[in-house]
Amino acid sequence: MNDTITADPQLDRFHLFYVEAIMHDSSFPQINKVRPVFENLSLNDFIELMEKSIYSDEYEVTQQFLYFLLLFRDLGHLREYLNSDKIGIEILEKMVMFVYGHCTMYDHSTEYIIDEVLSFLNNDRLLALVIDSKLISRDKLLLFFILSRFDIELLNKYFKHIRNINEFIDYFLKLPEEVLRSIISRNYHLFQYIMLMMAEGESKHNVSKEFFEKYRSDIELFSRLSDMVRKIKVETKNGDNSSNSGKPERISGMPRIPFLVNMLKDLPDPDKAIQYFDTEHVFMNENEKKIVLTIINDPLMKNTLKNYATMLHA
Repeated sequence: MNDTITADPQLDRFHLFYVEAIMHDSSFPQINKVRPVFENLSLNDFIELMEKSIYSDEYEVTQQFLYFLLLFRDLGHLREYLNSDKIGIEILEKMVMFVYGHCTMYDHSTEYIIDEVLSFLNNDRLLALVIDSKLISRDKLLLFFILSRFDIELLNKYFKHIRNINEFIDYFLKLPEEVLRSIISRNYHLFQYIMLMMAEGESKHNVSKEFFEKYRSDIELFSRLSDMVRKIKVETKNGDNSSNSGKPERISGMPRIPFLVNMLKDLPDPDKAIQYFDTEHVFMNENEKKIVLTIINDPLMKNTLKNYATMLHA
């Protein structure tokens, strides 16, 4: 197969994909031969390929399709296609459920891989997944995981559709402890929302004090981080010397990295704090996040930067 053949609109894209990704006698299909299949897809081609792959009776076909979808996520038209109204919520649900089941079966990082899949979908599609889907709305672990990706505006829209708040809180309280802590760390806004609902319905859920005591350290940490993020966003709005990303090179007159390190260095769990900052889009880019993480975990670098920051304010 070559690029000229792949570009032929008359070819069956699923057949091309099947030949290169499944039939070749190799556990690692040649990416340079599979990529053109995805590069040259029209919307109708993509829908046909997706339907045949997701609804295939061959587990490997679905697995390989999703593998290459994630591998080629830099192709902007794939994201556009997945958010098209021509793709029903049923097939998106089946796609998410397959990935969820696959990760669980093989003990992969469910959080990371599901996040990658969900990152293709815009807010309207995510909201439809948790409201209109038949299975996800019943799988509370997956439901709460998806909700942890929601911003405040999307959470407001979701909770307007919830008819039985007491039942929702009951499900939340029955989640495994590690999941509850994950929700607190992934989306403090969601956690605050649920705590507020618990307080309002305290007559039926007389657990809020006990719950608060159990997760006090997490609650206090993320409450503090939430305040930090709010402060950073206010400071960056007033900043100057913006970079290409649109974020100022300095915060409160200091270079960004020393400022961020000084905010995080004395926290009891700086790694968790950095993860929270990342979900709140505080970092200018991935490189800035890695530099801050490296400094935080290296006492020598942390002290050096602290001295540097002191000199700047001298």
